[in-house]
Amino acid sequence: MRERLGHEFVTDWNKNELYLNRAKEAIDSIKDMDARSKVTSLQEDLFNHVKSKDTDKADEIFEELKEIAQEQTERLGEATAIVLFNYRFRDNGHRFREIEGIEDIPAAKQVDVDGETPEERVELLLATADWKETEFQDKMTSEIIDPMNTASSIKDLCEKYGIDSSEYVYDKFGNSVELIDPLFAFGNGTEKHILVKPRFGPPKSYQRTLAKEKEGIEKSGADKWIGLRDLNRVTLEFEDPLMLTLAYKALLKKFKISGLKNKFEWIHTDTYKQPPDIHMNLDLGDGWLVEVQLMFASILTIKKELHKYYDIVRAKNPRTILSPVFKTAKTNESLKDEEYEKLKTIIECNKEMDVQNQNFASMNVDGGGNGGENKRLREENESVKSENKRLKTFIREKMIDEANEILGEFEEEEFEEEEFGE
Repeated sequence: MRERLGHEFVTDWNKNELYLNRAKEAIDSIKDMDARSKVTSLQEDLFNHVKSKDTDKADEIFEELKEIAQEQTERLGEATAIVLFNYRFRDNGHRFREIEGIEDIPAAKQVDVDGETPEERVELLLATADWKETEFQDKMTSEIIDPMNTASSIKDLCEKYGIDSSEYVYDKFGNSVELIDPLFAFGNGTEKHILVKPRFGPPKSYQRTLAKEKEGIEKSGADKWIGLRDLNRVTLEFEDPLMLTLAYKALLKKFKISGLKNKFEWIHTDTYKQPPDIHMNLDLGDGWLVEVQLMFASILTIKKELHKYYDIVRAKNPRTILSPVFKTAKTNESLKDEEYEKLKTIIECNKEMDVQNQNFASMNVDGGGNGGENKRLREENESVKSENKRLKTFIREKMIDEANEILGEFEEEEFEEEEFGE
């Protein structure tokens, strides 16, 4: 069997090694520093010429910027295809096999809000999203993120959601499949206890939301406009295709799905115009729709770079890109890693203390040494659980801060169907 990758055809016997090597090269070269430097320099020139009202020179620089941005989006689209092949074939396709078959679900309409004008409706929509954010984060954490990250095996994870584990515990050769495969662990195996990372989006700006509301009404008509469904949103980041699949199935069990677009379907391609993911809208319980995206870690890394150039590609005139698209992000990865390690340690302590408490309780001793020890352990356990809860809250907040700093405003990452459609 022969398959195409880029301009080469490869056979089954050497494709895994080729995909792995090319994926690593693609990831290592995501940031083209020469192109970044050139764009920043041109944007500075553009800014100065617009200030001096030299429109001819500004238009010339504007076109040069758009040409560079288009070249970079094509390069990153090719890198996306290479990286995705790596996810697909890294273990002969066992852990990826169900993703392509996830079927689209037609989009439902967002909850109606009172308001005679778009401005009034947007004010109410944004206020509703603010009130819903805590509920949204709590539900995603308690129903999906925590159960997945504390699972002890594939069978344990499947049992939490009533999923038949028999399809996943063995590969097509009859070999046992482990919950954690070192090939699919975050941080090159340094974060083996983490199966999914949440990236909750920051609040939408009023002006951007109003513009999208008006645009939707203009294109679809007031009666057919289905509304804004991403005012509360999260990207769930995975390194393991099997965990992405099980997260999708868990979401089906826990929420009403009110829209789904599988952007992995066009898998046999040399390039991507949009970062592939599973794009879902969930009903939070009362008709209010939220957005959840299931995405691979390396694809998300490419997306961060891609959306910078996309800002230039979609620019209508020089004045829309006067601010530099490449800004220095201040992050603290070591702090994040340290907190993950603390969380892992505390969860393990909790489990150990729970076992000890159960052992002492089974003795049915109300007083004496064992009873007193049991009481002490319970008090320590409650203290550890309290610290565990605090750290989980801290990490969720840290993820939001990181989303703001590293990813920038999520609304900047939106890819319009007109220019970047499938």
